[in-house]
Amino acid sequence: MPIQNALLQMSFYVSLVLIVPGPTNTLLLSSGLKVGLRGTWRLVIAEALGYVVAISLWGFFLCSFAASRPWLFDAVKLTSSVYIFCLALKMWTKSRLLQELEVNLVNFRDLFVATLMNPKALLFASSLFPLEAFQSTGYFAWAVVAFLIVLAPIGVGWSCLGGLLTSQRSWAAYTSTLLRGASLVLLMFSGTLMYSILKR
Repeated sequence: MPIQNALLQMSFYVSLVLIVPGPTNTLLLSSGLKVGLRGTWRLVIAEALGYVVAISLWGFFLCSFAASRPWLFDAVKLTSSVYIFCLALKMWTKSRLLQELEVNLVNFRDLFVATLMNPKALLFASSLFPLEAFQSTGYFAWAVVAFLIVLAPIGVGWSCLGGLLTSQRSWAAYTSTLLRGASLVLLMFSGTLMYSILKR
């Protein structure tokens, strides 16, 4: 598959996973509710750094460790498929709970550590980033650039969402519908990932 097509496909699935409510997005939303976008935009940088570090560690570790253990990739993909399925269910069932989020002040270190420990990083490294990205420095650099282009607007969006939910109550219903629609796409992606393992 040409590098452009691989990166476009990666970007699409990365965007679906990034938009799912999780520890990092919850912290961004919480900060947006508390201090607005102006006080939160630096946390998007912390998110980007956390993901790049975690993806690099997971990706290069898996490539070296799995070289003599080809079954490991299937095992990680299976785990990722189950994880995506759980994310989709969580998004569907808890999308309306965003309105009831407890507001706390979040700092740069909190966001970086939460992102570094986020299971999504393993999912990105093992299943969404092209395997070739961890075998070529140039390919990896392009993959990271594509990842950051997708991450930035989603991170900013979660930061802005808090203000919208508090100032425009009518937006809350649309937010729930959007998240539930994305959960259905995630369910299909989980099934596709499972099928790619079983068809071998």
